[in-house]
Amino acid sequence: MVVSYDLFVDIVRSAFLGRNQLVNDKEYTLEPTMFRKYDLLRKSPEFQSKTGMNRLFSELPTDFTTTAKSELYRKSGGWIDRGYSERKVKQFQINQDIYLVPILSKPAVGIDTSGNSGDRFVCFAFYDNYKAAYHYLENFLKLPKTRGQRAEFKWNKLNPECRKVVDQEIESILGMSAEFIFMIKTNSLDNPVEKAIDIFIKLIEGCFSNYEHKSAERLKMRNKLFKLANEVQIHCDADFDPLGPDKIVKQFVKILSFDNEHTPLHAEKDSHESEPIQVTDILCGALKDRIIHRQHEGLMPWEFHNKLKSDGIQKDAKCYFWDKKELAG
Repeated sequence: MVVSYDLFVDIVRSAFLGRNQLVNDKEYTLEPTMFRKYDLLRKSPEFQSKTGMNRLFSELPTDFTTTAKSELYRKSGGWIDRGYSERKVKQFQINQDIYLVPILSKPAVGIDTSGNSGDRFVCFAFYDNYKAAYHYLENFLKLPKTRGQRAEFKWNKLNPECRKVVDQEIESILGMSAEFIFMIKTNSLDNPVEKAIDIFIKLIEGCFSNYEHKSAERLKMRNKLFKLANEVQIHCDADFDPLGPDKIVKQFVKILSFDNEHTPLHAEKDSHESEPIQVTDILCGALKDRIIHRQHEGLMPWEFHNKLKSDGIQKDAKCYFWDKKELAG
């Protein structure tokens, strides 16, 4: 069974990364492929032009497929649970299909913003597998990067066709890489009427403070995000001038901690050096467009308790979140 499990992990990784896979001394050349959970049990999986993958799945050893039939259907304790607990394999669902991807990176948080007509959209992305999304953008969707030595993925540099491709694939990008996404739309950051640090604190407090009838629910979400952010590398783009990314990270974790002991970890990298920032940049832009066009499927609205100061023009905010689907087995 150990051998079968190891082969299962190897196939998921080799298929997604587009590497050669060796089975019983026979080598199969695989192109980058994201396959469905139960394709492993089919002799003729539905892959277009993936001849290496078709051959591999058709020629898998009988003892492997027999074991896989029970392991992949197990509700708990099977290959999927073990793969996630060992941080090797992740599953996610799109409509009725469940997909498998390798876990390629440690948990991380990305913070980035995207503007639109006086509003700023702030995205907090809590990743369990950001490298999978980066690989998907680069090798599956083949998105172009900016030119020069500081080449990186930037939403505002993508043409309309590339943006359309990202929008069509957004559920897959989120499913393979993230545990939780939180978006804040606000007009308080541009032309501010109070200190930047006070605005940022009020934006976060307004989302998670223990106010009114949703107090238990708000505390529950706050505690959840604190666990996902505390002692985890947080990558923050330099979008909050005059506040530096380090101050944003410290304040963010402090507010989520609810005065409990906490350890903010700021990953001191510029955006072109940081894969989490670049993935968050793309997600922030794509989700912003969905919110603007009222097509935010999967994004749930969240109540904001407004204590922002105004100067004739009302300063306020709206919140949205995406949470991964919990799948058993």
